[in-house]
Amino acid sequence: MTPAPDTPFRVLVVCTGNVCRSPQTAQLLQTTIDQAGESWRSAVVITSAGTRALEGSPMDEQAAALTVRLGAHATDHTARQLTPEMVEEADLVLAMAREHRSEVVRASPRASRTTFLLTEFADLLEGVERTSADQFRPLPAPGSGAGSPALADQLRQGVQRAAAQRGMTPPRHPETVDVLDPYGHGPKVYRESAEQVRESLARIHGSVRKLAQGVPW
Repeated sequence: MTPAPDTPFRVLVVCTGNVCRSPQTAQLLQTTIDQAGESWRSAVVITSAGTRALEGSPMDEQAAALTVRLGAHATDHTARQLTPEMVEEADLVLAMAREHRSEVVRASPRASRTTFLLTEFADLLEGVERTSADQFRPLPAPGSGAGSPALADQLRQGVQRAAAQRGMTPPRHPETVDVLDPYGHGPKVYRESAEQVRESLARIHGSVRKLAQGVPW
């Protein structure tokens, strides 16, 4: 079913406990959206959940501190358990590790084309540009013509382009494909995990800006 024109683009970020990686990624992404302006804030909704959530728990203190250090707002957070309904409502699911992607697809098999590892999604969006450099066309800007899509629909088209790139972009080495789980580890692992998130989101940001040219960002 095609979403209504005014339906926001929904992003669901998934990790294990929903206290470190997924809320951190969601908050960093939300800050980018907030800085992009009202058109983006109105068009995008970002949430997170865990496959084995520490339900009711706040965000891990070390992860929250790193989120602030990276320029985002560590907003109030309460861990929640992933459900099939959350998956089915999402236009894009960003999983922190392979085990989380498997759990998401198990919860809703139809979500296989809209569920990606965070690192994989960054690779695939860049692959869209590389493999069609001579044919690359940005998505039409909202209001540019009678048939131009709303921003949320632009983003859905971007997800479709990324999914079509699977099998054409070389896979990552297994040691770098998953975002490290810092929970219960020392500060070094927390920093390494946060850097993986930051770097992946920066690459996604750059690709989305090219795909959605003409949209204020």
